[in-house]
Amino acid sequence: MDTATTTTTAEELKTAATRVREAARGTAAGPWKASPVWSPDAAVTSAVYSHAHPAGTPESEVVASGQKRYRKGGLRNPCNAVWIALANPDLAEPLASWLEETARQYDAPPCDDPTGVCNHCERRDDFVNALHVARAINGGAR
Repeated sequence: MDTATTTTTAEELKTAATRVREAARGTAAGPWKASPVWSPDAAVTSAVYSHAHPAGTPESEVVASGQKRYRKGGLRNPCNAVWIALANPDLAEPLASWLEETARQYDAPPCDDPTGVCNHCERRDDFVNALHVARAINGGAR
């Protein structure tokens, strides 16, 4: 996403919340677990499985990774499977809700400045962290 078109911080946070929900829609249900995998050519050394489906079914397989070059060229790392399992779709709704709540607070009328100009959101660590997460999701700079 081009963050230059986002006009306010709240809109940036809301856009990230929408992207998280859209990305999670249609994925294999969580929770996801990373597991070591044996394969004869060692092309796959770890995989992520959805425990919402019976083991060994195509629906249970989320992603596979390995340390060798795969036939199609990409170098794969088993740490990828662990990371992907950690970031499973069960996180989508709480993450999107947190981003939207932070956006709501950014949109709130100024609360503690006598001039009515600033609610000092930019100085709060929790707001700054939410904005960093939103910008990473939106593909922008921190």
